Amino acid sequence: MRLTSLTVENIRNHTHSHIEFSSGVNVLCGMNGHGKTSLLEAVSLCALSQSFVACPDAALLRRGAESASAAVSAYTDLQTPYKVGVKIGVHERKQISSSLGKRLTPQDIIGEMPIVVLSPDFKAITAGSPDDRRRFMNGILSQASKLYMANMLTMKRVLKQRNSILHSAKLGNPVDTALLDTWTEQFMQVSAEIVVRRWEFLQEFAEYTRRVYANIAANAEEITMRYEPDNLSEEITASKPSIDAIRKEYEQVFERVKYDERRRGTTLAGPQKDEIVFEVGGGIAKECASQGQHKTLLIALKTAEFEYLRDLRQETPIVLLDDIFSELDAKRAANVFALLESGAQTLLTTTEERIYHDYVATFGTSNHALFKVEGGEIRS
Repeated sequence: MRLTSLTVENIRNHTHSHIEFSSGVNVLCGMNGHGKTSLLEAVSLCALSQSFVACPDAALLRRGAESASAAVSAYTDLQTPYKVGVKIGVHERKQISSSLGKRLTPQDIIGEMPIVVLSPDFKAITAGSPDDRRRFMNGILSQASKLYMANMLTMKRVLKQRNSILHSAKLGNPVDTALLDTWTEQFMQVSAEIVVRRWEFLQEFAEYTRRVYANIAANAEEITMRYEPDNLSEEITASKPSIDAIRKEYEQVFERVKYDERRRGTTLAGPQKDEIVFEVGGGIAKECASQGQHKTLLIALKTAEFEYLRDLRQETPIVLLDDIFSELDAKRAANVFALLESGAQTLLTTTEERIYHDYVATFGTSNHALFKVEGGEIRS
């Protein structure tokens, strides 16, 4: 995939900005707070229907603006043109249109223009909570599979309904047992489908990650990746699980916790509580890894994400690098530069123009561009 242009209106501190991209490496240089990351967020809005920064859509609006929009023109690896535009507003629903049609939903566009984002904020993937790792996994799988994304949306909808009944029970109201059972049946079914797909994904993705990490760390240590579905036995996931087997185990789980759920007013088991455990050199990364190991693992995970999506979608993802070189030493920066030479179009933000000149000096390619971003305006 290659972006040819991006147009933003009223996003963060950009009133109106338009940029024509090189098909290779594009460096967006400027001081902090002047709008570099906002341009990457606009690309993310067009690819994922939301910013890669955890924030509500309303936070993207320029102060005082009632609405904002982002639109990109691109072409696929097979040279097929692709356009997408997203408009958000204070008093209106999100509007999405693309080459596929108008009045689209986020589900319609996610995965059509695959992206991989690396930001210092993503260090929570290796060092943060289980929710951070689930979000990482869900992000990859949602771009890779429309079915997985549909299952996740169904799970969230059913979970909301189920929790509503349980919360009412906690307040002392009578429980509609038949209705709760109906939602529980639906929740167990979709949860079993999600667990199976997550198990399959982790088997596939672990191979990508191990290979990339070994290359970056020069085989200094090994990494492993372990999937721990919430409240399910180790035996059920020791080998490829079946949907029926997982569903039957969920039946036992929800029978066991049903009184606690009514007392506490919430669902106490399911994929919304799953964990992924990364181990480096035999120790759990979250607990034992050094700062350098965390950085190496994050680069490996994001490189693996790029290769996994490229292979599965048969489309080269666009790479967004948000101010990552300020936190990397020369060795790890070189590993990221190697990713840039993978054939992907890259948008890279930095406060230091030398990063651009270092890249040019290292690879000597003419397929690059430098843009200065100042006060929400762009100049090349």
